[in-house]
Order: sequence, then C-alpha cells, then structure tokens
Amino acid sequence: MSHVPLCRTIVPLLVVVVGCGKPSAEDSYVRGHGRTVATMPVGTEAQIMDAAVHAAFDVEPGLFLRVHPRRLARTAGDGGGAPTSPALVRALRDRGLVIGTCDPIRSALKDTPRCSGAEAGYVIRASDVFRVSADTLEIHLSAETYGAATGKKPDALRFEKVYQLVKDGERWRVAREARARE
Repeated sequence: MSHVPLCRTIVPLLVVVVGCGKPSAEDSYVRGHGRTVATMPVGTEAQIMDAAVHAAFDVEPGLFLRVHPRRLARTAGDGGGAPTSPALVRALRDRGLVIGTCDPIRSALKDTPRCSGAEAGYVIRASDVFRVSADTLEIHLSAETYGAATGKKPDALRFEKVYQLVKDGERWRVAREARARE
C-alpha cells in the first residue's frame, strides 16, 4: 500500500488545523502592528511628539494645539485608547507646544468639534511610541480642527500620519513619514 494517498489527505488537513489557530490581539492592530511599545522617560516622549508635530505643522505663535485626553488605540478608528498622562501634557506645555487638553464636543458625527476657550486650532492625539529597530522609533499622530467654544467653526479637517524617528545628537528627528491607512 502506498503512503502517497495518505499524505495527500493528512498534509492539507494539518495545514488547515495549524493555520486556524486562535487569533491574537496583534491581528487587530493597525497602529504599531508587529512592534513593541518603547519605554522611555516622559521628557523623551515629549521630544518625539514635538518632532512629529513640527513635521505635521508649521508651528508658529498663531497655531493653537491641544492634546486629546486619550491616546490613539492600536486598533482601527478613534475609539478607546489609554489616557494621556498628565505628566506628558505638562511636558508638552512646558515645551510651548500645546495650550492644554481638549476632549472634542461634537454636535453631529462629521461636524467640526468644539473645545473650551476663545481660539480655534487642532486637537492632536498620539499613539504609544513603538520600537522599529535599535535606533528607530515610530509614532502615529492624528490632528483634527476644533472650533472655539462659541462663534464660527473652521472647516472640518482630520488627518493621521505615521512618523519614524531617529536620534540626531541630543534630539529626535523625523526620518520618514507616511499617511496612515484608513
């Protein structure tokens, strides 16, 4: 009796059984897929966010940025995310990058949200910082326009980009950037 017919039956069955293992949380990640979260001091994370924001915007005195109180989650969409640490918000304020926080309030799903205060600007939201290699880090940054507490709202605008950064002396600089997949 030949083993060939038996192999033709068992090998495909093993491939199906082995390939149908339990899905992992990593399978649902769209941010930092295949990467580990880098641990670092808050000051370093603030430098990385600062570099990403400067790559995304022409930072000038008339640009008002606020930090979203939640990080971008690893999964798709805007929902969820761990809280942004107060220490990180303080470090970003101390750098003069942001004027505070804002959890945007919407009157309609696709409407420009509002934040407290007299100025319009952008709410920025960042992911954790991920390790790409020994010398490269990655961060996802989203930005959305917001209107002042009262008055006319600016046009709705939202984007998300992925930045890879490398150390350049004592600072971090953006080496690569890409638009995040929708």
